Amino acid sequence: MAVNLKHSILMILCVGWVVCWGLNACSGARRDHPAASLQRALASRLVNPDVCPTGDSRDVQQIVDATAEGGVTQLPEGCYRITSTVKIPPCTHLIGAGVDKTILYIDPDNFYSTSILRLSGRSGISCVTQISGLALIGVRDTNDTAEDYGLIISNVMDFRVDHSYFEGFGFAGVRVEGASSGVVDHAIFVDNYKRGINDLGYGVTVYGENHWEAEPQPGGLQAIFVEDSLFVGNRHAIAANSGVHYVFRNNQVLHGVEACGVDAHGMGFGSAHGTRYVEIYHNVIEDPVYDWCGIGIRGGAGVIFENTIKDYKNPILLILEWGTPDMYKAEYPALDQIQELYIWDNQITGGHSEPQVDETGVGFIEPGRDYFTEPLPGYTPYTYPHPLIGESPFDTDPWPPTGS
Repeated sequence: MAVNLKHSILMILCVGWVVCWGLNACSGARRDHPAASLQRALASRLVNPDVCPTGDSRDVQQIVDATAEGGVTQLPEGCYRITSTVKIPPCTHLIGAGVDKTILYIDPDNFYSTSILRLSGRSGISCVTQISGLALIGVRDTNDTAEDYGLIISNVMDFRVDHSYFEGFGFAGVRVEGASSGVVDHAIFVDNYKRGINDLGYGVTVYGENHWEAEPQPGGLQAIFVEDSLFVGNRHAIAANSGVHYVFRNNQVLHGVEACGVDAHGMGFGSAHGTRYVEIYHNVIEDPVYDWCGIGIRGGAGVIFENTIKDYKNPILLILEWGTPDMYKAEYPALDQIQELYIWDNQITGGHSEPQVDETGVGFIEPGRDYFTEPLPGYTPYTYPHPLIGESPFDTDPWPPTGS
């Protein structure tokens, strides 16, 4: 592996990690969080070649390419400077030495792609594809203007992303798109937020195939699952569009810095359809930096129940999508607007106890017609934990790690 300490040090100096290890610290309002010690440890390792020998994109790609399809790729401990996307074939298990030991970071001066890793599936292939035990780190400068990602998953069935860390990406830590299904679990998303690109920055973004399913099946396996993960200092922990169905459960969302902590788009912003269905339950969403909205739903159907939401002015806000062209919302019902949304038994402090309808939704989103404050009849949540969980070498380790 070629040592390039100059680039490692340049990165640290550019983003100010040595003296300012998180977004809230830089703004003068530092807030500790469960992964703070890990965040500091990762920053420290990146400037210490004695404990973190350096490699690059080519080293990672060569290691991946040397593994037979369906095999396990072991990525050794080290700090890998990423200048171009590493492509991961379907059915591969890419396993690092641990989230605090195997670090892939963007070179801010020589990055010529959109993501550190990209998983792309093939039609008719269904097998487990896994990313585990890695830290993926972007450019920790909130004025950076790169709309980049840690990981893009495109048309991959049965993926698992687990025990990994994502920090400093301009668009999202993880993007899932197309005909994909699987789970993101035991992951950490910290400070994925950029003022320099209109306050973008998400933990996970999920996009479907722009198909509007006539009768979505709640409580099933076909959705994209995000569970048992930690989100700190992002715009949205999760955002959705393009006819997707997602399940967001058993997560902790802290220090949201813009818009709503948990989000689902309606039709618009370049997508032919909005979010089709959401299942949001058993999450803790609290201690925001920006306290306007805890869970914001802008379209589609779903269930929201048994969440703990603290210190938001609008803990649950129902919105008629701002980005929907006027022709599609000239009269009720607007295209892909909120309908058949059930909300119940959420524990709320510091804000309205009942769901609120934003001014955009007046006349379009009404109780008893479009949303209901009662359980969905016959609904049963899908099996927990997700059935793909249990095959990682890190499944028995304490979570989140301390990085010590």
